[in-house]
Amino acid sequence: MLTVKNLNYQKMWQSLNFTLAKDKIYALLGLNGIGKTTLLNLLSGLLPPTSGEILFNGESIYQAKRNYLSQVGYCLQDSENLFFKQTVEEELNYHRVKDVKSVIEKLDLAQNLTQSPFELSGGQQKKLELAIMLLKDPQILFCDEITAGLDAENLELVMNSLLNYRPNHIVVLVTHNLSEALNYADDFLFLHPLGIDLKSRSEVLANPEIFKSFGLINPPNLEVCQALIDRSLMPAGNYYQTSDEIAHFLAQSFKSTRSD
Repeated sequence: MLTVKNLNYQKMWQSLNFTLAKDKIYALLGLNGIGKTTLLNLLSGLLPPTSGEILFNGESIYQAKRNYLSQVGYCLQDSENLFFKQTVEEELNYHRVKDVKSVIEKLDLAQNLTQSPFELSGGQQKKLELAIMLLKDPQILFCDEITAGLDAENLELVMNSLLNYRPNHIVVLVTHNLSEALNYADDFLFLHPLGIDLKSRSEVLANPEIFKSFGLINPPNLEVCQALIDRSLMPAGNYYQTSDEIAHFLAQSFKSTRSD
């Protein structure tokens, strides 16, 4: 468990207070410039706070910093800062803690093994960075825009890898893709100048105005879901369905209508 008490950095926000539990993926959301990366740097122990404290399993991360850092993984926005070997295979073998082959297969990196990590596309570098972190098997994994630059297929590979990693771990994901957050996150951290609000998935799904209330733009499917709800074609509360979920719901409704 990661507990944050009265945390602040250079008065970027009012004091932050929240607790993160294992077995969950948290989506950290907020406007550009609100300090999401700064908060990850604080939580990861890379940046000391101006005030407040962070406890991991009841112990200050600063009093046992070396032990804490050994249990933290951090996928940076700029993946290249992590690489220093000549090939992808060397990078993976250097960080070997468990079966490298399974991670290579899960993230579809087999065709890249002989390449330099610095010659990979931005999306491929993101996958390699995540692979390295998964091999380290940290208790807490912070991901800063880990899906940026990925096509739909690779985004699904990355997010499914995080879903598989979630049991007995804490995952915090910064993303600007609200549809992605809705598809995969268990809970949501809304960062704003007055502090931070932790909302459960059920709270978010039941509130059509929650993103706007924090200055964010509603996901594109909200209006479709809202229109279906207004016409009594979809149960109230299903405001944030994916395109596939909407299509499946309509198909089932159509079949039911025809059978009647």
